[in-house]
Amino acid sequence: MIRALAALLLVASTPARSAPAHPAPAAVPHDLHVAHTRMVIEGNAVVARVRMFRDDLEKALKRKITDDAASRAAVSAYVTQHFLVRAEGAELTGEVLDGGGDVDNEQPIWWVLVQWKAPKPVKTLGVRVHLMFETFNDQQNTVLVAKQPGDERRGLYFQAGDRAEQVLTF
Repeated sequence: MIRALAALLLVASTPARSAPAHPAPAAVPHDLHVAHTRMVIEGNAVVARVRMFRDDLEKALKRKITDDAASRAAVSAYVTQHFLVRAEGAELTGEVLDGGGDVDNEQPIWWVLVQWKAPKPVKTLGVRVHLMFETFNDQQNTVLVAKQPGDERRGLYFQAGDRAEQVLTF
């Protein structure tokens, strides 16, 4: 089931143009600081694909990001510390399954695929996304949640300074 959810997220959020993870093309300047997440819940599995501007993530990590093991470890640690998920009130441990560089509308981005497993089917989901809040005072993080089966969709919005958990009940 996790592989099916991960495949769904990869296909649903892959841009028309892709590029290898290394080297990153030169970033076109952007005034928007945003991370976008597509999350799928099915049974006790929660899987998310998080997409961030690569240069913004590099500023947050204070290092260049490449496809090497050290970069992947740094990104994984950062994302699992700043993207928190609870199910039925219990905090879940995120595991980064994959990640890499890509290009979306001429902007180099970095994506990660994260999964959380709850002990029982998820009916109440709590989410806190603080990605890059410490780096940009105008950072915005959006999360599109799709509950399966039935494809019930909900949206969450987090902005810099907002550290409150947002709770969805299905």
